[in-house]
Amino acid sequence: MPGTARLQNLLSKRVPKDAEHARYCPNLEEDIKECLWCLRRNAMMFDLEVDPDLIEQRIYERQALLCRYRYLLQKAREVGLHTILTGQPTTGGGPGWD
Repeated sequence: MPGTARLQNLLSKRVPKDAEHARYCPNLEEDIKECLWCLRRNAMMFDLEVDPDLIEQRIYERQALLCRYRYLLQKAREVGLHTILTGQPTTGGGPGWD
C-alpha cells in the first residue's frame, strides 16, 4: 500500500533542530515590539475609520496581528527570552474587538 507508507512518512517524527540554532533569534524581541506597535496603531486607525469596508479591514487586520503576537510570544517562551516588554496589546477598542 503506497498510500499508507506515504502517510506514515508525513506523520513520522520530525528531526529536532539544533539547540543552538533554536536559540538564535536576534530579532525576536524587536519583532514583538513591532507587533505591539502595530496593534496600537491599528486601534487608533480603527477609531478614525468611517467607511464600513475599512472598519471591517481593521478588524481582520487586528485578528491577524493578535495571531502573530501569540506566535511570537510562544517562540519567545521556546527560546527562553525573559525580557520585560513595556507595551501590552489592547483588549478593548470598540464593539466586536474582544
